[in-house]
Amino acid sequence: MAYRNYVKIILKLIAFITVISGLVQLIWPAFVLEFISGAVNPATKHFFGIVGMFMILFGGLLYHALTGTKRRPVAVLWCGLQKFGAAGAVGLGVTRDIFSWLALGVAGFDFVSGIIIMMYWFSIQER
Repeated sequence: MAYRNYVKIILKLIAFITVISGLVQLIWPAFVLEFISGAVNPATKHFFGIVGMFMILFGGLLYHALTGTKRRPVAVLWCGLQKFGAAGAVGLGVTRDIFSWLALGVAGFDFVSGIIIMMYWFSIQER
């Protein structure tokens, strides 16, 4: 039980980081694109902003699923799947020379987050 509480704290931090980074990406997509050496034009800024919006939504969903006393395993599951999808998409962007190798840090964060989320999801499943 104590293990689950520590994981929950880590996941709330991941959710918070996801919301804040999504907010930055939504408001200043060019800043994030320049940081990871992505092309900056109206289309990429627009779509990167949309990705930021979804980061806010999934980070908020994860945080909401972790608060209160009711278990929300379905929400946790989908947040974990989103993290794996994001890691794969960013990694693919690096292999296709869309983003610089710096973006692998983002992919790594998302992949590790996905693992931790899925560990928590398995721990809250009804037995």
